[in-house]
Amino acid sequence: MSIQTALLLSGPLAVGKTAVRVALVSGRGFAHLRSSEYLRTLARSKFLVPDRLALQTLGDDLDIATDYRWLIADVAQPAFDGNPGQRLWVVDAVRKRRQIDHFREAYGSAVYHVHLTAPEVELRARYYGRQSVQGGEADLTTYEAAIDHDNERSARALIECADLVVDLSSRSPDEVVS
Repeated sequence: MSIQTALLLSGPLAVGKTAVRVALVSGRGFAHLRSSEYLRTLARSKFLVPDRLALQTLGDDLDIATDYRWLIADVAQPAFDGNPGQRLWVVDAVRKRRQIDHFREAYGSAVYHVHLTAPEVELRARYYGRQSVQGGEADLTTYEAAIDHDNERSARALIECADLVVDLSSRSPDEVVS
C-alpha cells in the first residue's frame, strides 16, 4: 500500500475541520477518514446514544486500551488497504499527540499535520450557529461545557506539534485548500 499524503487535521471544536475536509474531498481528490463516524458506529453497537460525551468516553477508552493506535489500526489502515488506488487522504480529526506519532511512525514523510485555529469568540459563535441549523438534532451542551474536556484541551494543544497552523477567521475553507 502506497499513500502519497495523509493529511491530519486538528483544532478546537467548531473551528471548521469538517468544512476543510469537505473542500479537500470535493475539489482536491482526497478521500476522508472520520474518527467520529467510527465512534458513532461503535456507540450504536454498544446500545449507547452517540452524543458528544459518549463519543469522547469511547475514544478515551480506546486510547487507553490501544495506546492511541485505534485511529490508525481500526479506521485508517482498513480504509487505506481497501482503497489501494487512493493516494490522498484527509483524517478529520486527530485529538491526541500519540495518534499523530503513530501515523508518523507508520507513514513517515507522507504524514502532514495541519492545525486549524480561530479566535475564541468566533469559535463560540460557530458552535451556537451550528446548533441552530441542525434543527432537532442539536447538541444542547453549552460551549463552555463542551470545551471543558480533556479531549478538547488535547486537541487545542496540538498547535504545538503541527507542520502548519491555519487561522480560519479570515479565510474560507475553500480559500485555504486552493
